[in-house]
Amino acid sequence: MNSFAGSSDRLRAMYPGGRATGAARRLARIWAAVFSAGLMPRRWVTLEVPGRRSGQLRRFPLGMARMDGRWYLVSMLGERCNWVQNVRAAHGLVRLRHGRAMRCQLQELPVSERPLVLKRYLQQVPGARPHFPISQHAGFTSFEEIAARYPVFLVRSVAPRKRRHLWRWILAGLIAIVVIIVGAVAAFIKLGPTSAPLALPQGQVSAPVGPLDATWQVSAGSLAGFRVAETALGFSNYVGGQTRAVSGAIVITGHTITSARFSVNLTTVTVNGKIQRQFATSLGTHDHPLATVSLARPVTLNPAFAAGRTVTAIATGQLTMNGTSRPVTVTLTARRDGPELQAAGSIPVQFARWGIRQPSGIGPLGSLANSGDADFLLILHRE
Repeated sequence: MNSFAGSSDRLRAMYPGGRATGAARRLARIWAAVFSAGLMPRRWVTLEVPGRRSGQLRRFPLGMARMDGRWYLVSMLGERCNWVQNVRAAHGLVRLRHGRAMRCQLQELPVSERPLVLKRYLQQVPGARPHFPISQHAGFTSFEEIAARYPVFLVRSVAPRKRRHLWRWILAGLIAIVVIIVGAVAAFIKLGPTSAPLALPQGQVSAPVGPLDATWQVSAGSLAGFRVAETALGFSNYVGGQTRAVSGAIVITGHTITSARFSVNLTTVTVNGKIQRQFATSLGTHDHPLATVSLARPVTLNPAFAAGRTVTAIATGQLTMNGTSRPVTVTLTARRDGPELQAAGSIPVQFARWGIRQPSGIGPLGSLANSGDADFLLILHRE
């Protein structure tokens, strides 16, 4: 998927500390059913083994590596992986299901025999690559250095399958592939991390301290970001990025915001913790690294704001980015919290109005929207 959010980052995020999240477990149940039906190539199997504590049958969808005429199972999540601990507790006696169940004996390899199998595994099972610190192209020495971290099991006593009704299996396989693609895309979109709009901090709010009339400067804790809708095969989600490189000030006189101007350093925006080249290219940050927002006319606040109540206001301003300035309407929510003034809001952005190149999506399967939202959370203190 060529979008703002990297697919490798999402896959790693579904297994923090080597343990599956709820989303990963739901996705694993789908794959386990598909592999068990035998509709995928031979290397994709469902491992069935009793749980080491409950004794109940546990199922794990896995990809096998083929080397020198033998099959191998590898733990892409390392020693802490549940299926590895269950297999050891069962002394290697398991069933592998691929159309039918086959009783197998898994023999764990010593560390010295693992490097070549690990390399072959990464070559043949692409989905495991995000969980390894090296690529499938790394040299033998690199695989020796990580071999102790990834258990490898030789699969014994796997009975060969007879090829009957081949055309039926081919047809069923094609149908299954379509279903899998739709299911995988849906899971990728719906179960992956989503970007929520910025909002006022949660928690208890303190009574206002000090006068409201003042020049208020942006301070630590402020954020600015963007969100763009991502759609694939009818499923949608939001991707986005954020930065803390926000500066500026507002001036309040009486119950009126008389002036305001803020700047955001777009070169520091990160998506899932990383700088994205596609984002920089779309916004032209090389030539126009800053986005600025300035108030076009004064905004009158509800008198209750001075006493600490949360209020909502509509402001008009000018948003400048990519070398282009356009009028915008900003809906913001604000409140006082002790010595702070806090404000959060969102600005709708049609990419074409600012000459922004629409980011690419995921080819024929889907796309990113041609508009998005610029969000902000401002934490301000008096000068």
